[in-house]
Amino acid sequence: MITMTNGFTATKDFKNQYNELMMHVFGFSFDKWYDRNIWDDSYECYSMIENGIMIANVSVSKMKLRINNLPHDYLQFGAVATREEYRGKGVAKKIIEHIMDLYPNTPSFLIANDSVLTFYPKFGFVPVDDQQPYISCNLKDDEEMIRLDIADPKVEQYLKERNQFSKVFDCTNPYGINWFHLLYEFHKDIYDIPQLEAMMIARQQGNTLVIYDLVATKRIRYEELLPNLHFPGVEMIKFGFNPDWLEIPYKTMKYKLEDSTLFVKGDFKVQTKYIMPLCIRT
Repeated sequence: MITMTNGFTATKDFKNQYNELMMHVFGFSFDKWYDRNIWDDSYECYSMIENGIMIANVSVSKMKLRINNLPHDYLQFGAVATREEYRGKGVAKKIIEHIMDLYPNTPSFLIANDSVLTFYPKFGFVPVDDQQPYISCNLKDDEEMIRLDIADPKVEQYLKERNQFSKVFDCTNPYGINWFHLLYEFHKDIYDIPQLEAMMIARQQGNTLVIYDLVATKRIRYEELLPNLHFPGVEMIKFGFNPDWLEIPYKTMKYKLEDSTLFVKGDFKVQTKYIMPLCIRT
């Protein structure tokens, strides 16, 4: 039997079972995310439980996407996990088909491990290439960047008050997934740019600065952002989002994260090269 649980119906026992399966398959738990009390009905878990043990799960995030400056509803599949002894028995297939029966006309996407590239096409998913935006630059080390501790209330404030989005491709309800990335991946990479009323998630990799996300509460132009980037020796900026809203003449290059592939199902209607924003992926 497949059961659906969301943030409004999840019990302590379910959360423990879910954590145990995630630890067993992926090696991490959702405890940090639970503790933020941000799980709502936009994240649904479809699970199979036998004798009090969760044997498989497929979760979906209900995404509000903006594509070509028009709103669309999409699903993102994630947390696809099956215990070893149940693999190859069609358990995950049954759950995915169940979800698709519930959302028959909703376009979907997911990030898949390269070891299962032949699995998702069975459900109509096709692999696509991301195109990462980038621009050449010459940054100087004349000041220190202001780091934000993840416990600083300003982090929460920025995420809640974000109101600048790409017209090419973006997500307008990223709050819960953004918190997941900050808690588990970028807690040491958060910068405050108070003069622009913005928070930046970024890492310097040699002479390249990767800006994974820029959370802004007002319009920002690239020419305003550039003087506030203090990373010595940087000659290129790569963006983990579509920076058209920065009014910047960027170029793009093929993006492929090691051992993962972006799959989409349905018409995404994107009219130009784009990147699936890195901080909305599950």
